This record gives sequence, structure tokens and C-alpha cells, in this order.
Amino acid sequence: MARGAPVLRRDTALLLGYGGILLGAWALWQAYEVRGQTRPFLTKFLPGA
Repeated sequence: MARGAPVLRRDTALLLGYGGILLGAWALWQAYEVRGQTRPFLTKFLPGA
């Protein structure tokens, strides 16, 4: 199979990666600070949380 061009350029991949990190941090901030919950719902499924 011939190798074609990458689907995403490096700068596009970095932008998506940093955007995902910021989105996750914002979601955790919303869960802890804005809504006043003690823990986000999904943390009970994470090991060590």
C-alpha cells in the first residue's frame, strides 16, 4: 500500500491537541467551581481518583 500525505498537518494537529486540553480543563473547572459539585461524575470511573 502506497503511503500518502498525512491527514493533518503538524500545526493543525497541535492546535487540535491544545484545544482538547483546554476544553477538558474548562469542563473540569465548570464541574468544580461553577456548579459547586464536590467531584465530577466521571471521576468515579477513573482509577486512582
